[in-house]
Amino acid sequence: MNGRSGTFVESNYGATHTGDGDQYVTQHISFTQLAQAAGKDPRRIAGDQLAWLRKRFVPPPGLARARRVLECNGTVFLDGAPGAGRRSAAWMLLNELYSGRETFHEILPDEDGGQRCLDLDQVGDDALILVDLSASADEQTWSKVQGELHDLRVAAHDHAARLVVVLPAGTAGRLQPDLSAFRIEITRPPEQTVFQRYLRAADIPVAETDSSPEPLSDFLAGAPSMRKIADLAELVVEARERSESGFAAWCEDALAVLDNRQSTRVTEKLTILREGPQRALLLATAMMHGARAEAIHRATAALLREVGHPQADLPLLEHTDLTVRLKEIDSSTDASGRVRFGKFGYDSAVRSHFWTHWPELRKPIQKWVTGIVDLPGLEQSDRDELVKRFAQQCLRDGHPNMLLDLVWQCTGAPVTRFRLEASVQALRHGLGDEAHGRFFRQRILDAARSSVSRELAQVLTVTCWKMIAAHHPDQALVRLHHLARRETGTAHARDALAQIVGSDTQLRIWMLKRLVHRLQSENERWRRFDADLFLELADPIPLTAPGPHAHSPLSDPGVQEQLTAGWHLVFLLCSYEVWRPQAQHWFRAALEDEAHRGPLLDVLIRGGGQRTDLLAPLYVAARDLASSSADGQERSALFTGLVRQKIDTVLGLRGL
Repeated sequence: MNGRSGTFVESNYGATHTGDGDQYVTQHISFTQLAQAAGKDPRRIAGDQLAWLRKRFVPPPGLARARRVLECNGTVFLDGAPGAGRRSAAWMLLNELYSGRETFHEILPDEDGGQRCLDLDQVGDDALILVDLSASADEQTWSKVQGELHDLRVAAHDHAARLVVVLPAGTAGRLQPDLSAFRIEITRPPEQTVFQRYLRAADIPVAETDSSPEPLSDFLAGAPSMRKIADLAELVVEARERSESGFAAWCEDALAVLDNRQSTRVTEKLTILREGPQRALLLATAMMHGARAEAIHRATAALLREVGHPQADLPLLEHTDLTVRLKEIDSSTDASGRVRFGKFGYDSAVRSHFWTHWPELRKPIQKWVTGIVDLPGLEQSDRDELVKRFAQQCLRDGHPNMLLDLVWQCTGAPVTRFRLEASVQALRHGLGDEAHGRFFRQRILDAARSSVSRELAQVLTVTCWKMIAAHHPDQALVRLHHLARRETGTAHARDALAQIVGSDTQLRIWMLKRLVHRLQSENERWRRFDADLFLELADPIPLTAPGPHAHSPLSDPGVQEQLTAGWHLVFLLCSYEVWRPQAQHWFRAALEDEAHRGPLLDVLIRGGGQRTDLLAPLYVAARDLASSSADGQERSALFTGLVRQKIDTVLGLRGL
């Protein structure tokens, strides 16, 4: 036999090797484990991101004026040139107003194709709201959005919310007169100061960076974007960790990577490395830079198989030693057995070169990455870096679909723990990309609306819960709602939706309004599910809890109207046995909470309309609840009498 032997093991724990060939381990992973691997709670993620930004932020000229306008009017519009850091300035303005009880919310224009570009229902009491219109460059979109800014500002004022809008570049003179008073131009902060602030945040002392090498000065004098300055600083930090040379050398190495100057060197090297195995080792080393030598050896073999390269017909003892082969590509192993190139940033240049100059390799590379995330010998950090590097190539050159295809492939058979985790990480990179984040949110919405595998549904659920919800909780709820409707055998999406709603009463109200709208307009297929979900989320306790201004959500007539409509539809769609427990929960709350007794009873009883077939069982539920309570017969009788009076009023029987 010439075939290679191997062992396949299914395990919930560690790996067991019982053969003499490669070992392929299929590990099951629960939804809880997948969610834990995805990271922190969305609120902590958002807080950590703001803390990270605050440590590196340099106030730009114009920020002080913007702060005064925001404090006086509750609204400010930030204008300025692209790359000046307007979005960061917007977040910092809002962060300065955070006292610990407000919620941050970013409203995206026209994300899901609604009638309005800006959803006013997302404006909550005391909310800190960002609207980033910097990408709304076309006149049609800008004209539509600008027409809604006045209503958004009024809604923010009514809710005592603070609103910061990042305008499209060059809107000076095109803003409506009633809004021009809130426009402040933000200009670039000093480039050198921004660069040094990033270095200080990385704990690099001033003494090591007190000079300004000419290449660095030339770069900063070219007015690079704040993002590019941040990228350079991160590369300098990495260069410092890899080299004991001085600041000038770190800057030179970092600039060479940023400008991809080593591409010529890669081209020259490839004229020497003519054989497929050599080039495969070069690419595998670049994609898995810092992994152990054995893992890179296995990955190289997998890449050769993926591209259909014929195997060498030589006895094993005549194969070239791995150390020699690594030396041929200018790499070596360090003391811990990890493989690295000798020149800083060379791995990045190799990845970019193959991706750019061999476009026919992109699809095989994608399939290869899918296959090797399970590779024995890879540590979790190696897997994360592999997915990150593949994502960087896809997003840098405008191929987000290839990254999305990786997600679909990793959630297909065979399903393993590492493939599912790789899917989550791939979506994290896609969603976090400024240019393509919207693309990924839309594709996740498309998938959530369709029938997908259980594994993909789990990945999408975790992604919505742990990533999208960090800055766009309303969009996370929409996608989780679609996923929850289609779940079979599990309730992960529904539970995640409830987790998000449970963390923010304003989101609960928003979701209840969405359910009412769907109950009024959707087909029969989803109405029973939505009615059941309405009952679950219509908890009277958070609805009667004091808000930021000591007013409960239920004290809002608009909220009462929506809840009344929701209860009416639930009464029509569900049996008495289904809605009775939650209705009695409302009656119990009304019995115990005198301040909200009227609104609680009014919502329920008006929900019955003027239909005795609905009001009669509602009265029975109230009577049974009151009679079983420990409040005494007299109080129970008074409560039941009040319910009866309100029913008579709804039926028009009072005063007859």
